[in-house]
Amino acid sequence: MGLDDIVVQLNKRKQRATYGAVAKLVGGWPRWPMKGRARCPRYSWVVAKKTGSPTGYAQSQIDPDCRSQIVDQGPRNVIKDGDSLKRWLRARAG
Repeated sequence: MGLDDIVVQLNKRKQRATYGAVAKLVGGWPRWPMKGRARCPRYSWVVAKKTGSPTGYAQSQIDPDCRSQIVDQGPRNVIKDGDSLKRWLRARAG
């Protein structure tokens, strides 16, 4: 499963996951998979572990549902590791 496949599922299910969790599945260092990607609502579900927010995004670049989660929950309810993300994706496959 590639980055875009993961992002589609996160976006569809309104679930945040950390850069590190995503990198564990697609390879590279935590922020590397997002390098060169547009800062847009679609990718805003991939977030920093400490803040639960996407790094370097303007408010207008963050999905409104993601923005609400950031305000209401901060870094809580974020998938923080690769194994958890893998299990989450498997449970939603099909």
